[in-house]
Amino acid sequence: MKKVFVSVMVLIIALAVSAAFAESDLPDSAKAFDNVWVGSGYHLDVYTEEGGFIIEVEKYEDIDTNTGYIWEYKADLQENQLKTVSALKWPATFENGEVLEGDRPFYDDGEAVFSLNDQGNLVWNDCKEHVADGLTFEPIGRFEGTWPGINASAEVMWADDHYTIYVDVPNGENQVESYIYNGTYNRDKNVLEAVGTCDVITYVENEETDRVTGEDSVEAVFSINEQFRLVWENHRPGGVPSFVFDNPYDMLSDSNG
Repeated sequence: MKKVFVSVMVLIIALAVSAAFAESDLPDSAKAFDNVWVGSGYHLDVYTEEGGFIIEVEKYEDIDTNTGYIWEYKADLQENQLKTVSALKWPATFENGEVLEGDRPFYDDGEAVFSLNDQGNLVWNDCKEHVADGLTFEPIGRFEGTWPGINASAEVMWADDHYTIYVDVPNGENQVESYIYNGTYNRDKNVLEAVGTCDVITYVENEETDRVTGEDSVEAVFSINEQFRLVWENHRPGGVPSFVFDNPYDMLSDSNG
């Protein structure tokens, strides 16, 4: 029986909330691990849970069959390193934003050590297969997901080496501003710095088509506030100045009672 994971985007938000609650109790040496890391086609989510760490690694391997691998680790902080206490590797299929694990793991006796190098990048020492020898991974923050708002939305996706961000927000009763950005993670400030385009769509009564005006090279900054909501600071003159999008994990919890 296959285990079907929830949407990757929602899952990442849920895990990030768990990490956010625990972070204040962590020593500084542990807080530095708590992030999403990427490199060489790998996506690593490192977060805290019940006094330890969970590390989930995804590797999209075959584009024709949408298959790859998942590593699942539990680890403890020891001498400024994360040393695993359990480790599994699964076959995986990636479909429509969901990850499906295989019926049984390749192995459940893995071992790994995670550390940070002098540049602050993550090093993964896979003692079982050595798949990450010579690789390092850079942080990208916890921004992935679909963030809702009142008559508005923001969708944040990681692709290859940058974020793609779609924002739709109302501006008055008959106008919508639609943005498409490329975003870069500023690890020092923990924000996304974005540049993109904007279409202003005006709905006019009794007209067959909407009026659309476009603008290039618009800038914005995205951050996460203390309530784990996405904050959009719009630097486009005359546009909606800012907007706070809701945490989709909170919305999901409310809908489930």
